[in-house]
Amino acid sequence: MQGFLSSNLSNLVFFNFIWVGLVIGRESLLLLMIPIVASYTAILIRIGKIEIYQILFPTIIGITIDSSLTITGIYEFSGANLILPIWLVLLWIAFSTTLAHSLSFIRKYRHLSTITGATLLPFNYAIGERLGAVSFAEPYILTLIIIGFTWSLFFPLLFIVSDESFKNKISA
Repeated sequence: MQGFLSSNLSNLVFFNFIWVGLVIGRESLLLLMIPIVASYTAILIRIGKIEIYQILFPTIIGITIDSSLTITGIYEFSGANLILPIWLVLLWIAFSTTLAHSLSFIRKYRHLSTITGATLLPFNYAIGERLGAVSFAEPYILTLIIIGFTWSLFFPLLFIVSDESFKNKISA
């Protein structure tokens, strides 16, 4: 069981399951998704597949970027009582597990993380927009360009802060 839970495939499946549950279900599935995200993350930490800093640092960066883009009016998340809804915080926690796990191969190729940030992350936000989870500012294409530019700069940073060498640098 531990081997299955710690595999890259299960991590990818887990994240996609959580993404669907949180982006489509948002507040209506929140009480179901909180224990699922918490349990899976705790299991990964317990079996030594991931460390807390590998979740904490990328989650803080992701929340900061999404908050900044929300405050500046680039987009707005549905169901946000504060700046960001709770479901989005959970999504960042779940996504952070992939950086040191199923997506860790991207870390080796800085250009790939930049290209991924510039293309796939805006695509992900666009799907969320089509599903009603986020509203984009007009013009639509400019919003996607801003998201792509932002994540082309910051997506590589997520891999840096989730890497073992980063922990060694900050603890030295």
